[in-house]
Amino acid sequence: MTTMMKQQAFLLGLVMVVVMATGCEGEKQTKNAKQPATQEIDAAIAKGVAWLKSKSKDGMWMVKVGDKEFPNPAYTALAITPVALSLPPAERAQDPTVAKAAAFILAALQEDGAIRQGPASKYDNYFTACSLMALSVINDPAHAAQRKKMSDFLLTLQRQDKARIKGGFGYNTAKDSDLSNTQFAIEALRSAGLPEDHPAMEEARKYLERAQNRSENEENAGKVWEMKVPELGTVKVVSGNDGSAPYEPGVSKAGLQKLPDGTYVARGYGSMTYALLKCYILVGLDAKDERVASALQWLGDHYTWDLNPGFDEVAKTRPEAPFWALYYYYMTAAKALRIAGLQTLDTPDGPRNWRDDLSVAIRKRQAANGSWTNSKAERWEEGDPLVATSYALIALHEIKGSK
Repeated sequence: MTTMMKQQAFLLGLVMVVVMATGCEGEKQTKNAKQPATQEIDAAIAKGVAWLKSKSKDGMWMVKVGDKEFPNPAYTALAITPVALSLPPAERAQDPTVAKAAAFILAALQEDGAIRQGPASKYDNYFTACSLMALSVINDPAHAAQRKKMSDFLLTLQRQDKARIKGGFGYNTAKDSDLSNTQFAIEALRSAGLPEDHPAMEEARKYLERAQNRSENEENAGKVWEMKVPELGTVKVVSGNDGSAPYEPGVSKAGLQKLPDGTYVARGYGSMTYALLKCYILVGLDAKDERVASALQWLGDHYTWDLNPGFDEVAKTRPEAPFWALYYYYMTAAKALRIAGLQTLDTPDGPRNWRDDLSVAIRKRQAANGSWTNSKAERWEEGDPLVATSYALIALHEIKGSK
C-alpha cells in the first residue's frame, strides 16, 4: 500500500474516533444508565494516556512518511481527544498539552473554514470534522468563533446532487459520499450545536435510509443502482433486508451478494452498522423507530467483540478480513450504544451488558507499555499503535459515559 493510500485509509476511520459529541441528542437518555465498575477501566485509561502523551512532540502528534515524521492536525486531534477526556471538563482548556494541541490544530484553519495542510483539499471533511470534534471536547470558549466557522464549512460539503449520494458527505465535494465520512460530519456538526431538526440533518437522514439494507425504508422503495465493480463489470444493486449497513449505498468493503434474480446487495458489516445506528439517533430517531430497531436486530444477531462481524465471504480469500478495523469497530460501537442510551443488547443468547463485555475485550488486549496494536490486521493503519491506542481509549471513555 502506498503512503497516500495508507493516509487515506487511516483518515477514513479517523474522525469517527474523535467525536465525544458534547450536546448531542441521546446523552440525556444515559443519565440513569447503570455504569460498569470503573477501577480497572480507569487504570487502563491512565496507562494508555501516559503512553499517548509520551509520543507527543510539544503538543503535536506525527504522521510517518517513509523514515520521516511530520506534525499532522488530524493525528493530533485523534490523540488529544482521550487525553482531554481524562481531565475534568473545567481543566481541559488550561492543560498545557491540550492547549498546545488546540493551537496547532487552529493554526491549520483556513479562511473558508477548513482545517487543511497546504493547498490540497483531498481530506477536507475528515480534517475539519475531526478537528471540530476534538475542539468540542476541549470546549474552550475562546474557540467558539473558530468552531462556528468550521461547522459552517462542513455544511458546504454536504452533497446536493446524484440521487444515490445526496445528503451524504464524502472526502470532499469531488468524491461520492460514504457512511464513514457522513457519520463523522454529522457528529461534528451536532457537537458544534447544530440541532437535530436542521434541514441538513433531514437530508442526511434520507441518505442514511439509502445506506441501510432495509427495503421498507422510503428512500429504498423501487431503487436500483447501477454500479461498476472491477471484477463484475456494471451490475444492478438493490437494498437488502437485514437492517445492516455497508460503506455507502450499493458499495461495501464486505463485498456484494448475488440474488437469484441477478441483482446484488451490498453486504453490511459491524462498524458501519454501528455508524448507522449512531447517526440515526443524532438526526432525531429513537431506539423504538423501526429503522433503528432493524439495525439493532442485526447487531444483536451478530454480537461479538472478537472480530468486526460481516466479513465472512471476504475471509474465504483473505483470512484476516474479520479483524479489519477491529479497534475502529470497538470505538464506533461504544459511541453508538452510549448515544442510543442502551445498557444491554438483545442477542440469541439473551441480553448482554455491552459495557462490561466490551471493556473486558479491550482491556485484555492492552500491551504492558499501555498501548494497543491490531496485530491480526494492520489495514487502515491499526498496525500503528498511535491509531489503535486512541481508538481503544476513546471506546473506554464511552463505556464510562465520559463527556
